This record gives sequence, C-alpha cells and structure tokens, in this order.
Amino acid sequence: MVFSQSKHDLQSFLLTLLFSFTFYPAINIWNHVNDVKEDVLSGKYNVFAENEMVKAFGVAFAVILYSLALVILLENIRSIVGLILYIICFLITWLYSDRMFLGRFIRRFKDHYVSELLSFMVVYPSFTILLWTFFDYPSIKSIAVALTTLLFVLFGIFIKDMRDISGDEMAGLKTLGVVFTPEKLLKFAVTSIILYYISISVFTLLGIYNYYTAVSLIPLIPTVHSILNLNARKWIITIDTVTNLKRIILSNMVSLSLLILTGFLSQP
Repeated sequence: MVFSQSKHDLQSFLLTLLFSFTFYPAINIWNHVNDVKEDVLSGKYNVFAENEMVKAFGVAFAVILYSLALVILLENIRSIVGLILYIICFLITWLYSDRMFLGRFIRRFKDHYVSELLSFMVVYPSFTILLWTFFDYPSIKSIAVALTTLLFVLFGIFIKDMRDISGDEMAGLKTLGVVFTPEKLLKFAVTSIILYYISISVFTLLGIYNYYTAVSLIPLIPTVHSILNLNARKWIITIDTVTNLKRIILSNMVSLSLLILTGFLSQP
C-alpha cells in the first residue's frame, strides 16, 4: 500500500519488507509470550506455556527482533520523524502485551477495551507513516494513506475479538469482545469499513489520491448489499451472518488490491 502510493523505489520497498518482517514478528512473539494465561484457560495451544526456558527464549527472541528492526531503520533513516514513530510503535506494542516488566505494576493495554482500541488507533497510522519514511518524507498523502489503512484494519480488529471472548472472560479482562456483544462488534466493524470507503472518496475528491483510485470504490456495491442483509437479520450471529461477513471480507480485499494497483498506475 505504501509502496504503491509513494515513490516507486524497489530498494526502499525491499527495506520496508525486511523491517516489517522483523518488527511485526517481534510484536506477535512478545504478545504470545505474555498471553500464556489466557491461552491455557481457553484451551489454546501456546508453545511458550511448555516451560520457563521456552518462555525465556521467546522474550529474548522478541527483544532481538525489535533491535534488528531498529538497526535497519537507523541505517536507512531519512527523517527524525521515522525514529520518533518507531519509539511510539515500540512502546505501545510492548506495553500492550507486557506482563513481566512494567506490566507487573500497571495494567497492560490489551486488558481493557479503551486502552486496547487506543493502542490500535495510534500504532497503525504511526507504523504506516513510519514505513513511508523509507520512501519519502512524511506528507499530507502519507497521513491520508495512514487513515485509510487504519479504517481498513479496524474492521478485522473488531471481528477478531469475537473469538477470544471465553478466554478473556475467564482471565477477568475487559476487552472489546467481553464488554460488547458480537452484534455490537459486527456493527463497529461494518462502520469502520464504510468509513474506509468514505476516506477513499474524500481523499480522491480532494486530489490527494489520483482519480484512478475511484475504481477501488466498486466493491462497495456488494459490501452494501451484505450489510443490508445483516441489518435485515437484526445483526444476529447465524450461518447467514458468516456468509455475508465472508463476502464483505472478500470485497475488502478486492478494494485494497485495486487501491494498490491504481496507486502504481497513477504515478510515472
């Protein structure tokens, strides 16, 4: 997404891949190491629950990956903004999951839906603009891309919390899935994806995105059809709901693919 909308520099693209494939696994490993309690309670397999040695390895591996990502960034930094955004992303993703260090004294961010949602709303735009700094200096367009990306991923964030309800409840957490009903989460998810399409429309009309980008609005048609079906069934979770949800997810991916493609076509 960032590669298509910014400068088409292949070397910068490969660097962002290398950076992402060190930073993102660090987040995931750190999260799993700290989620042993919830996973055990919900009956999920977590390799870090095996023994303390495996758990210690997970912590060390996460720290190494975070550090490697920082080295890659510092070797290719264009702006101090990139370093600031890295620090923001690192601190929030660390505190989001941490139970071992500062998390022993303060509640980790993912344990309450307010701090959980705020974490996502800060990290995703920050990370998007951070990747942009590998290609170019931050701009109005980078902010637009960051906002569009945030609205796109929020759909998945609201949906994913539905599957973690039992484990989070037993662990005494106040996550989105525990506090809000599945029907509410579904409505939140649908609202975020509608806002995603609105952001594309607005930024295209403002000339921030090229007019080719309007093509990525086509999947809005089947999305609206599926939303109307969900509304007709009063948002109750059934087999039909899953079918409509799958259609929306497919439409989302098609829209994002078109957004990326038109980004390449709109630049020399």
